[in-house]
Amino acid sequence: MYTGLMIGIIVLGSMLSAAAMWLLAVIRLGRAGGTLLVIVAGGIVALVYRVAIRPWHLRWGATDEELTRPMPGDDLLPGPGSATRAIAINASPEAIWPWLVQLGYGRAGWYSYDWIDNDFKPSADRIVPQLQELRAGDRILMMPSMGFEVKAVDEPHSIVSLLEDGSTSWCLALYPSADGTTRLVSRWRPRFDRSVAGFFMNLLVEPGAFVMEQKMLRTIRDRAEGTNRA
Repeated sequence: MYTGLMIGIIVLGSMLSAAAMWLLAVIRLGRAGGTLLVIVAGGIVALVYRVAIRPWHLRWGATDEELTRPMPGDDLLPGPGSATRAIAINASPEAIWPWLVQLGYGRAGWYSYDWIDNDFKPSADRIVPQLQELRAGDRILMMPSMGFEVKAVDEPHSIVSLLEDGSTSWCLALYPSADGTTRLVSRWRPRFDRSVAGFFMNLLVEPGAFVMEQKMLRTIRDRAEGTNRA
């Protein structure tokens, strides 16, 4: 409930901020001049995001090899673009796996900013034994009304799921490294809405999804390494 409300507040706040900027520009420059300024400024922001920021966050932490390497679930949505993000964890796949299996709203949470995505409930800071079973057909919820259906579980290597409307696939995979660390790689393959409205929605959704995911990956790393040290 609160998750959907917070997302709605963030979207509404962004829209109101844009409207306020337009109104201020109109007051200062007149209707035509203010509107033109907002359009130009918005175009510049969109261009900078598209050229510089978006390519960086779509591959945050990932190596060139990880970007091009096939991952489980790539065949669920042939053709769409993808976001591949990764982080190194000083623990074995077996030590990290329990943290991945219990992911999800109503389960252990998302290890991200709980005031947005987990109804203000802190994500689990321990491995929860009763949440250690995950099978194909189970759901990983993002909020009560929306989530992913698990398509494949390969313990302790990968979890593949598909958003229930079929628009996005997601794979979390663990790859041991020669230096004794493990690479946790997350790949999203969304089928983007190519309409004008879809374009502007992506400008809002994509950065937000990145902010949440990088926090999730860093928290999983910290908790898995803490357990490993203990």
